[in-house]
Amino acid sequence: MLEILNSPRPRFVPEPEEIQPGYELRLEERQVRGAAVRLFTFPNGSEDVARTVVCLPGLGASGRSFAPMAPLASHLRLLLWTPALRTPMTHSPLEWNVASLAHPDAGLPERFALLGSSFGSMVALAFTLAYPERVRALVLVSPVASVHRVRRWALSLSTLVRMPKPFAYLFAPTVARVLGGQHLPPEGRAEIVREARRLSPLELLRRLKDVLAADYLAGLEQLRVPTLIIQGARDTLVPLRYARDVARRIPGARLEVLREASHLPYMSHSQAFNAFAGDFLLQHLS
Repeated sequence: MLEILNSPRPRFVPEPEEIQPGYELRLEERQVRGAAVRLFTFPNGSEDVARTVVCLPGLGASGRSFAPMAPLASHLRLLLWTPALRTPMTHSPLEWNVASLAHPDAGLPERFALLGSSFGSMVALAFTLAYPERVRALVLVSPVASVHRVRRWALSLSTLVRMPKPFAYLFAPTVARVLGGQHLPPEGRAEIVREARRLSPLELLRRLKDVLAADYLAGLEQLRVPTLIIQGARDTLVPLRYARDVARRIPGARLEVLREASHLPYMSHSQAFNAFAGDFLLQHLS
């Protein structure tokens, strides 16, 4: 079912049902291990299972945030995975997402590529370390491999975007600008805030706990999966030197830097991002 935005004018704090222009995607809900996972896909996108790329969004975002990757959809089967708004208390959100990606209920092929952004990069790393035989290629955007490689003040600031009204109305535009940078279009900022406000404070805290406990640096040298890291030079949450450190630790990893981009380069600099990610993924999924 294609979700259509009725109001053409973007707002920084839209209602939950409002979808910004350019972010209208096909939505499918899958029950995975007892929780609802939203899976977004591009209308008329590729159905080539051999070229499946599972995209994992950031802390409070949905798979819809990858909508600017639309030009790649004709050549790659892009599955925009969105973690459940409430993950079961029996597992941490990170553990649940890793186990869910591996579960038959997810409906994923035996082997596929992973593209993860921020919190999603942490999930991608955890999955790849646990199931290396299932990952054909790995793209990490603003990679979070250890809390020691994240600026905690920016992480704390990002939580303000998830606060209830009227707090969100006051701080959400500022937080979205910090994360997205000055080149993030208004529609992109509105999408970040709209989706983030759907996340409960409890779920947010549980995901933040995962971030604060994360430390995959020692395991990166074990990775034998083709890896591309795309980093914005103006990222205030994950500094460029930390992305370089992650790239040095993964054997054969390649780092591409977008000089004017911040934490969400696939939303703010989609043309350059798609060129790097598309060439890399097509090379390893052909």
